[in-house]
Amino acid sequence: MSRTGSVDSRRRSHRATKRVKQPAKGRRFTPEQRAEALRRAVGGERRLDIAAAIGCTTEAIRGWVNGAKASGTLPAATNGTTNGSNGVKAAPATNGTAEAAPQTSAPKDPGSGLGEHEVAAILGYKKKHPSMGPAQIRAQLKRFLGWRISVKAIARTLKRAGFATVHRGGRPVGDEHPRRWEAPHRNSVWQLDFTTLMVGSERVWLLVVEDDFSRFVVGHRLCASPTTEVAVEVMREAIRLHGKPERVYTDRGAAFTAWRDITGFEVFLDEQLIDHSLRRAHRPQGGGKIEAVIGTVQRELWEVVHFESVAEAEQALVRFFVEYNHRRAHLGIAGLVPADRYYGRWPEVTAEMDAQSRRRQGAHAAQQDRRLFVEAPGPAERVIVLQLVVSGDQAELCVLGRRIQLGRVEA
Repeated sequence: MSRTGSVDSRRRSHRATKRVKQPAKGRRFTPEQRAEALRRAVGGERRLDIAAAIGCTTEAIRGWVNGAKASGTLPAATNGTTNGSNGVKAAPATNGTAEAAPQTSAPKDPGSGLGEHEVAAILGYKKKHPSMGPAQIRAQLKRFLGWRISVKAIARTLKRAGFATVHRGGRPVGDEHPRRWEAPHRNSVWQLDFTTLMVGSERVWLLVVEDDFSRFVVGHRLCASPTTEVAVEVMREAIRLHGKPERVYTDRGAAFTAWRDITGFEVFLDEQLIDHSLRRAHRPQGGGKIEAVIGTVQRELWEVVHFESVAEAEQALVRFFVEYNHRRAHLGIAGLVPADRYYGRWPEVTAEMDAQSRRRQGAHAAQQDRRLFVEAPGPAERVIVLQLVVSGDQAELCVLGRRIQLGRVEA
């Protein structure tokens, strides 16, 4: 035999030997070996020693033990005690009909979980706002009470109380990646949109005007039809109360624009030197913020309360938007309320929220009456937004309480 043939023969013999030494997957350990490993584990022997004796890994032993616990087939220990190194406790004897409950060696803390006042606050927000999910309720608790409670703990509380889990639809899957844009400051961009609602058997329209930066609703109107005149009137009132925006953003509805003519709304914007931006045709994705406000109105007001008249619905809308602007934390602006951003107080409020939430659960009961929001002015209260003052020969402009020196007035 040649040297080459001898080498090839040895290689084939070596490969054959390796194939024999490797058992088939899933059939390496017999039932007797697994039973022996379970018996030793329950008896108190270390998993490392059991693995060395049987030829398996400690992870395999752990899997066998957990599987036996779940199925109720874990053998009983000879001394009836718990092994401290393995954490394996013998399963109680059964009559063969009921499965044994899985055991755990984790200590139970009687002081863990949520307190009664915390559970009451969670359920109170849920009853007041039925469409809120655990994340939204968590934002309310942190913003107004300074509590930091996990979303899972809130979800468990709601489930125990019998509330169904709230699911929100995800972003539509398309060819383009979703882009998030936000105005740089208040009154930079206002969004406007109409929606239809039912008051009894009557169909009405609701116009909402929202500040893009803060999500603050600066104006609204319940009307019989979506007309240019209504949009102009609501804009005039919003400007009187909150100042003039730099730009408005609307869809291509007939109340805002027209193909062959200039609407009264566009004429008004030209007179006020306000820019007008339109959504792309057949692309409703650009109005996510204003659509979210309208959806909240429908879920938390129209689907909860039955209105007998338009006047009753208008009064409810006034109260709803005061609550929305000043007492409802918004997930889109880091758990702040829209008024925090619109009135420029969010740095102080954020610092106070963080300081309160760092305090542990023991102080929560004493903090229940603490509120971090500032009460909104009543619907009938007058607010001076813009004022020109001349004192002697000096002129100054007052904008929302801030003074801007204009200089000397020439005769």
